[in-house]
Amino acid sequence: MAIRNYNEVDILYTLMSFVNVSSVQDMYYTIAQTILSHLDKIPDISINDLADLCYTSPATISRFCKDLNCKNFVTFKKEIAVALEQSKNEVHLSTKDEEECIKNPDYLVDKMYNEATESLQMVQKSINMHEIDKICEMIYTAKSVQMIGYQFNKIISNDFQMKMLKHRKMVYAFVERGDEIGHLDMINKDTLVMIISVRARAQLMDALLRKISEHHPKIILLTMNKEYHHHLIDYIYCIDGTESNYTESSLQGTMNFLSLLNLIYVRYGLLYRK
Repeated sequence: MAIRNYNEVDILYTLMSFVNVSSVQDMYYTIAQTILSHLDKIPDISINDLADLCYTSPATISRFCKDLNCKNFVTFKKEIAVALEQSKNEVHLSTKDEEECIKNPDYLVDKMYNEATESLQMVQKSINMHEIDKICEMIYTAKSVQMIGYQFNKIISNDFQMKMLKHRKMVYAFVERGDEIGHLDMINKDTLVMIISVRARAQLMDALLRKISEHHPKIILLTMNKEYHHHLIDYIYCIDGTESNYTESSLQGTMNFLSLLNLIYVRYGLLYRK
């Protein structure tokens, strides 16, 4: 799959984030869990009917949608509809590959691991250690580091956060979509904001950068999109690699960035350990 076609910000993933991190007593947990349990009904449901399903008010449903960074309930339903349409074709191997997988299940094992290995080798060849050292220096000198990622990149950001803590460097990693906007008060001119985005889609990135730049931090973008540039970004680090052309969700891209952050973590430890 071409990187530019990868749907990086998936409303279904965001809803699962609410379920994973919220208390069961939290009304937002109840709303997210109810929506996920009735997904096929959501594109056509009214706000009043959904409120009844969740044992809450339409006003609370409206606030929930806005906290998901959706303009309103109608916008939220459209995002659900798009996500459901995409999920109909989540895995779409070619006819030849599908036939081979049926005849020999190990064909899929070889295909996926060979592609993963090839992609990581491309990342390896594209690594420039001078640039890695520059990123480490920017992390070290920043008084505060904030990480923003989407979907699986949130998880690897949390993993990087824990590893960097062992280097005595506090890194904040936002958990839910909208957190990066809701926690802008934590960002200032002494902050380094690290954005991880496989695709770096202009519509998403431009809006995020405008909001963040109001607080004048330094901004690093880690991406696989060599075509994206923005004057508000202080440093762009682009890695090579491939992405699956038979799944709607990222496969190789997530491993590529996990390997990159692991490299930064180890290099940082070598350069700045006490």
